[in-house]
Amino acid sequence: MEICEAHSAYSECDDGVKFDHTKIILRRGDDEYFYAKSSQRLSPEEIDIDALEIFEIPTEHIWPLADPKFTQAPNPLPAGCYLKRPTLIHYQPNEDNDVGNLILTEVEACEVLRQSPHPNIVRYLGCMIKDGRIRGLVFDKYPITLWEMLDHKIEFDKSHCLHGIEAGVQHMHDLGLVHNDLNPSNIMMDGNHPIIIDFDSCKSDGKKLGKKGGTYMYSLEDEEYSKRDNDLYSLSKIRESVMQGKTLTPDW
Repeated sequence: MEICEAHSAYSECDDGVKFDHTKIILRRGDDEYFYAKSSQRLSPEEIDIDALEIFEIPTEHIWPLADPKFTQAPNPLPAGCYLKRPTLIHYQPNEDNDVGNLILTEVEACEVLRQSPHPNIVRYLGCMIKDGRIRGLVFDKYPITLWEMLDHKIEFDKSHCLHGIEAGVQHMHDLGLVHNDLNPSNIMMDGNHPIIIDFDSCKSDGKKLGKKGGTYMYSLEDEEYSKRDNDLYSLSKIRESVMQGKTLTPDW
């Protein structure tokens, strides 16, 4: 069993917020997931798995049933591909969980984009399916995100990058899709060439959005519907980041 994610959780108090617990997600094999909590503030390196009280996350809470119409990824997977698995750090055992819905949202968007590819949108290779359930999504893999390029002060052609992002977004809008979470971490870079990724918030124009919101500083706040204005706002903030040569941070 290995630790996949560990995150400090906070609760409200009179002075604002205080540390409450460390939430831990573990994996055994390829597709069995578990969660645990620790009252101590711990980094992944400090966690003793044997000392944890561990609970299994039911398969149906993570992996949605696969529609036969969905594209199946090649088996075996080709070299150099990226297998996307869900982030489970916000999983709550006693609440409705949106993990499976996020996977289905991304698959449905990617199936549309697969039929109408674009050089600035990541190539989707299909779903990895086991026992009738989606166990991951497979994409082409790229070396670095735009966020990392900006954070590490790596030089690139800003004009070419921005033009490519805008072209990819326009292609999505022409297909009736809105990304709804554009930000520098959702744009991969292949040299100067930008590639848009991460479609678990992508919905048709006018559809109601799910629980997953956009990225702070790059998305309109409290937006409930998928609208092109969401992407246009995000593009303006990405343009600001690229021209300033740094990611946006709050004035706290």
